[in-house]
Amino acid sequence: MRKTLATTFLALGFLVLILCVAFTVVQLTASETGWFEQEFSELSLAENMGMTLGDLGASIRTLVNYMNGQADTIDVLVTVGGQQTRMFNLDIEIVHMAEVRTLWQWFIGARNVGALLGVVLCLVGVILDGKDAVRNACMGYFWALGLFLVVVAFAGTWAAVSFDSFWTAFHRLIFPNSENWLLPAESRMIQMLPSQLFSDLVMRMGGRILLVLLIVAGAAAAVLLFNRRKQPVVDPWAAKAEKPQTPEEDLSSVQGPDLLIVHKKANMTVSERRKLNEEMEKEKQAIGTPDEAVAAEFRDAALDTPEESRQRIEFAPLEGRPEEKDDDYDELL
Repeated sequence: MRKTLATTFLALGFLVLILCVAFTVVQLTASETGWFEQEFSELSLAENMGMTLGDLGASIRTLVNYMNGQADTIDVLVTVGGQQTRMFNLDIEIVHMAEVRTLWQWFIGARNVGALLGVVLCLVGVILDGKDAVRNACMGYFWALGLFLVVVAFAGTWAAVSFDSFWTAFHRLIFPNSENWLLPAESRMIQMLPSQLFSDLVMRMGGRILLVLLIVAGAAAAVLLFNRRKQPVVDPWAAKAEKPQTPEEDLSSVQGPDLLIVHKKANMTVSERRKLNEEMEKEKQAIGTPDEAVAAEFRDAALDTPEESRQRIEFAPLEGRPEEKDDDYDELL
């Protein structure tokens, strides 16, 4: 029960940390303005918009700085058709980016708090079962990773089949009470950031996230394998041999018949043997269970001196025995 509870806390903690790592990768990837400029060039966006590649680069840098809180406005001047103008001249563009910035800053704060929460959950899991903390941590990470990959596989499949549908559902999820993300076709923001660019951006983010998580998974698997090889193989027979035994255990491990009793019975008549059997049965009942009786018999023999031991197995003389030949013969018949 303790191990299960510890693994559960660790799985929850690692799931929160995985989400924090995922957002961090998204934040870093979205801030790579050089990659955006490369996409602008590959998609020939500058020529289609009648602008220079430098103006598009300045525009994307302004948006990134605004989202990260490093700029207070998205105003940037560009040259279009030989005339200088504002790049984002529609009010809906300004309102939409203000909403994006608010949500983006909220995610940054949630990431910071989530990282602390994830560490606390993992520490609770370690405290609950410190003996197997390493193994529990690895198993907890695998459970968290598995759950995360199920969600990613679903979203990735959806985006691969129909990115526009996925992108629309994504915006409706994060902007449930706003339609400002539905920018008109004449918006330069839409022209600069078409769906193909966002599709490439999402795939780039997803690939990096998976790479980081799989590297950690490989390290966790290596740790589990190392710990398994490091644990010594316990030989149950060797452990049993090293365990000190009590005198009763020593006696109970001795196997074989009582030679003294066998010898007596071999030199007795049928009636004597019957009588001896009755006496032995009474002794067994008085002592306890048959196992205890045998142990007591061997215990007495173990305490004998060498001389007494020889006397125990010495054959009884045939002389002096009462003659019961006729009775014995009759009984045998």
